[in-house]
Amino acid sequence: MRFSRSLEREETDKQRVTMIRLELIESANPTANALDDLKVYAAIVDDGQDALLQSVLATALDKVQRCADSALLPSRWRICADDHPGVIRVYMGGKVVSVTDSNGNAVSFNQRGNRVYVGSDDYVEVEFTTEVIPAEYARLLPVVCQYATALYDGQSDQRILNQILNQCL
Repeated sequence: MRFSRSLEREETDKQRVTMIRLELIESANPTANALDDLKVYAAIVDDGQDALLQSVLATALDKVQRCADSALLPSRWRICADDHPGVIRVYMGGKVVSVTDSNGNAVSFNQRGNRVYVGSDDYVEVEFTTEVIPAEYARLLPVVCQYATALYDGQSDQRILNQILNQCL
């Protein structure tokens, strides 16, 4: 599955503004067990809604994992960073696969925990993978089900959806 959704934000470091863009390159589909958990949570017995439920479940998993900074699906991500201080934060416990410059050339790096140290402050792209931590998945599954149910029920009030996401913190 390929996504083009991205998250852009600015980080300030002593009068330096860093542009960071987080992109989801690919992600596994939600498991059949996750779909079954959602159906039990939402008391849905109609198998004819599985395609729609799978869609809202994928959206909920993505939103919750970004909010909680904890991987809920095995995924591959890219961080694009410009004018950074030489240190880039990797999200969701990710393991760096590669770091490249604006021309696609490999850049040497050193990963320590959730920090990636690169030798320059020029534009870089950091690709990393994430794996599910079962305990975090179990902790966050009720939030995922609540968010997915709200989407399934047609909830579009961002304030209410954000209240659900605040439970991740």
